[in-house]
Amino acid sequence: MKNILLVISLFATAANAQVFTVKSNGNIDQTSILQSAFNDPSTRTVLINSSDVVINGTLNIPQGKMIEFANGFKLKGIGTVNGGNYDEDYQQQIFDTSLTVNPHSVNQYFSVKWYGAKGNNSDAYTAIQKSINTCIKNNIRTVYIPAGGYKISKPLIIRGTSAPGTDNKRSFCTLEILGESSFWDSNMGSEISTTFNNAFAIGIQDGKGCKIRKIKIAGLFTPPRTKNSQEFFSMPFEKFTDGKSRDSRNSPYSGIVIDPFTNLPSNPLPPDGGYPSLLNYYGKSGSLQTQSGSTGTELEELSISGFVVGICSSPNGLTRNAEITIINKVQFSNCKLCISGGQDQEKENRISNIYCWGGTHTIFGTDLYGSARMSGNWNIDHVNIAGGVVRFIYNDQHGYFPTFISNVFAESLGSFGTFNSQLASEVSDCIFDFAYQSEAGVQTLLTSYGDNVVFRSCSFRYYGEKTPLLMAGNCIFDHCFFSGPVTKK
Repeated sequence: MKNILLVISLFATAANAQVFTVKSNGNIDQTSILQSAFNDPSTRTVLINSSDVVINGTLNIPQGKMIEFANGFKLKGIGTVNGGNYDEDYQQQIFDTSLTVNPHSVNQYFSVKWYGAKGNNSDAYTAIQKSINTCIKNNIRTVYIPAGGYKISKPLIIRGTSAPGTDNKRSFCTLEILGESSFWDSNMGSEISTTFNNAFAIGIQDGKGCKIRKIKIAGLFTPPRTKNSQEFFSMPFEKFTDGKSRDSRNSPYSGIVIDPFTNLPSNPLPPDGGYPSLLNYYGKSGSLQTQSGSTGTELEELSISGFVVGICSSPNGLTRNAEITIINKVQFSNCKLCISGGQDQEKENRISNIYCWGGTHTIFGTDLYGSARMSGNWNIDHVNIAGGVVRFIYNDQHGYFPTFISNVFAESLGSFGTFNSQLASEVSDCIFDFAYQSEAGVQTLLTSYGDNVVFRSCSFRYYGEKTPLLMAGNCIFDHCFFSGPVTKK
C-alpha cells in the first residue's frame, strides 16, 4: 500500500489540510483508494502523480475538493468521475476518452487536450466530441482548442443532452468553442480539417447563444477547373462542383451548419434523405415545439475554406428560427456558397466584416439550400471581395421580412447577382467594380424585378472603362454612379 498511496503535508493550504499523492498500480482499479482519500475530511486535494491510474468504478469527488495532475500523468479506465474542480495546463492530457468525466467546475475553459487531442494533424474527433459532450452535460461554457492542427474523421455536433430514459427529447444547449486563430493570421492557429466530404465540420442543433470563435476550418471541396476566366465567370451555380463533395439541398458539405437536423419525430428525414452518416440524429425533438431551432448563434473570427457551403443556416427544411445569428470577421475562400439562408424565420441575422478573395461562386444566397420557403431577414454590412468570385448574391425574396445590404467593396467581381423582394429592401453605400468583359465576357451584372429594392449611393463600374453595363429588371437607383451607359436586358 505504501507504493500506491502516500500522504504528505501541503504547506500552501489551510492548517491540517493534506494532499494525497496517488501512484500507479498497473491495471488494477484504484477507484476505492481515491474514494477513501476524498472521503477523508482532512483531504483537500488528491494529486495524480503517475500515469495509468485506473478508474473502472464510480468516483464521487465532494464539492470543494480538488483533483490535480502532475505534468504528464492522467487517469484511464472505463469508469466515471463525478465532481471535482479542474485547473490544469491546457496542453496536458489528463483523461482517456474511455472515461466518463462530470466536472463540478473548471478554472476557465475545458481543453480538448485534456481528453488527448494532439494538435499534430492526427485524428482528434473522439477527444473533441467528448469534450463538447462533457461541457454541455455539466454546464461548462467553453471548449478550448489550443493552437495546432486537428483532423476530424466525423462531424462535430453541438446539441443538448437527452431527457432521462429517452433519446427523443433533447434539451436546448449553450456552448462556446474557442480557438487561438485570427481570421487575418497566416500562422497555424487552431485549425480543424475534415477527412470527409459528405457532411459538415461543426453542427449546432437547437443552440441558444452558442459561439464558435477563432478557428480555421478547412474542407476538401475544390472549385471546378476552367479553361479560361470567361468560362469561370459564366458558370451557372449548379455547375460549380468538384463532382465529389456532397451538394444536396438539405444536407450540403459545409463548414458550419446551424440546425442540420429535423426535430419532428413523425417526419424525421428531409426530402433529400439527410446527411447519410448521421441519420440517427434526425427526428429528435428539442422541445414541445418540434419546428423550433437555434437562437443567438455567434460565429466570429473564423477562416473557412474548401466547402460547398461555408456557413449553412437551416438546411433541413423543417425546423424554423435560426434567428439573431451574428456572423462577424470571417474570411472565406474556395467555397461554392459562403453563407446560405434556409427559411423565412431567420430574423435579425447580421453579417459583418466578411472577406472573400477567390475560388468562390456566390457570397450570400437564400433558397439555394434548405426549404423552398420564403427567405428571412438578413442585414449585410462591410464585405470585401477581391477577385475570383462569380457573383455577390442570389436572394429571390418572397416573405415576411426584408434584407438590407451596405458597405460592400468588390473588385473583379463577375456580377452583383439577383435581388428581388416583395418588401422594401435596400442596397446602399457600395462599390461594385466588375471584371472586364475581356476576362468575364458580357455578363448580366444585376437582376432585380419589381419596385421594392432600392440601390442608393452605390457605384457600378468597369474600372477605367466606359463599357456598357448590362442589367435586367426594373431596378431603382438613387444617387448612384455608373461608369458607362446602362443597357437593359
